[in-house]
Amino acid sequence: RVGKFSLGRGMETYGVRRFAKKIKPVPSLKGYINVGGIKPNGQTPKFYKEAQIARVEDSDEWTILLDGRPIVTEDRYRLHVPNATIASAIAMEWDMQGEYVKPFVMPMMSLAATAIDVDRQKIIAKLLSYMDTDSICYRVKSPLGLARMQKKFLDPIIKYFREEHGLEIYTTEGINPITQPAETKLKLAQFIEDTNKWELAVLKSVAEVGYSTLLAIAVVHRKMTIKTAYNAAMAERLYQVRKWGEVKGPYGHGIELEYPRLHIASGITFLDMLDSDYAPFGKVHDPSKGKDSAKNKLSKNKK
Repeated sequence: RVGKFSLGRGMETYGVRRFAKKIKPVPSLKGYINVGGIKPNGQTPKFYKEAQIARVEDSDEWTILLDGRPIVTEDRYRLHVPNATIASAIAMEWDMQGEYVKPFVMPMMSLAATAIDVDRQKIIAKLLSYMDTDSICYRVKSPLGLARMQKKFLDPIIKYFREEHGLEIYTTEGINPITQPAETKLKLAQFIEDTNKWELAVLKSVAEVGYSTLLAIAVVHRKMTIKTAYNAAMAERLYQVRKWGEVKGPYGHGIELEYPRLHIASGITFLDMLDSDYAPFGKVHDPSKGKDSAKNKLSKNKK
């Protein structure tokens, strides 16, 4: 379901601004399209012909239009995103829908709506609650093949926090519970607090599919590729598939393996787009002509 999120404080983080300005929900839905009416199971018939993007007036932000009508989130906040690249990617997701609108294959739209709607402090509290059960910190002695995979895929994340931030991260073998040092928890909490709303949406998404706040913070710190993040999140399941083979069909490994890949890949791509300086590649709405201007159909990605 396309989610709920509120705004963070204004500051600079990794070159992306967080906006302190409070935004109010639109007083009336007249002229808007509220995505809250779209069924999460993908059974809403497609109700528009094309998606366009447009720059928000007197702002560096961009928005997405469906047949000329702007989108608002489930909580009736305007869907304004920080640059044309992200707006173009979201518009492409809308354009790629077939007979029915399927929110579960629109990860960029989901991340943007989450960043705008969901309660920031509740998400931060939830992420902090994962720290003593973080999957990165729980290892096995056997089978030896899995132990080796965990060492290969998970140790670089621990090493990053230890060497670059001086944090002590405890690990354990088996299911014996561990409690991370108070100083480590405070520093990790500060990392999460320092995110802007867009990064926090990615952090939430990656942490949920990888069962790891440490992995998600490393992703937001731009220390992980899609491949390394996916391998770390899926080490145990990848080992099982390699040992026993992949089960095909509706009851096989398909969704179990690809759902985390979708969210990790889209999250890292979303971060790359936050850092980008690219021209829009979507159809740019031209209100003066009442339709898309051919001049705005850019063939080049870079400005």
